[in-house]
Amino acid sequence: MTKTLAAAAAAFLFVAPVLAQSPASLPDRPIARSEVIGVVKKQFAAMDANHDGIVTRAEFEAYHAAQAPGAGGPFGHVGGHWFDHADAKGDGRVTLAEAEAHPLQLFDMADTNHDGVVDQQERKLATMMMSLTGK
Repeated sequence: MTKTLAAAAAAFLFVAPVLAQSPASLPDRPIARSEVIGVVKKQFAAMDANHDGIVTRAEFEAYHAAQAPGAGGPFGHVGGHWFDHADAKGDGRVTLAEAEAHPLQLFDMADTNHDGVVDQQERKLATMMMSLTGK
């Protein structure tokens, strides 16, 4: 169980593009699963320049290059490896379902009581477990 919690903590705090923030920059309040979905949808829409429901590598790179540091608040920044993580099929195209899959999987791991909210206690546990893994 400790390995699972450690993996969830590391994933929750460092891997997911929606949640890839330092613990200090995350909001000091509960984070709902619906909030993660909303952020992913908003970012996906912003990346999908031609609004065809697909984000190509070129669209992602243009979006990533135009991001202002710190823009969008604690969940606003999309990391440089987002496309590689999101393109689950490896076909050079990311659908909204693919974009949502990884962040929601990681969120669900951090949501230890499975109530759809990562509360401060779960966040503290994730932070503690992350520090134990040395990540």
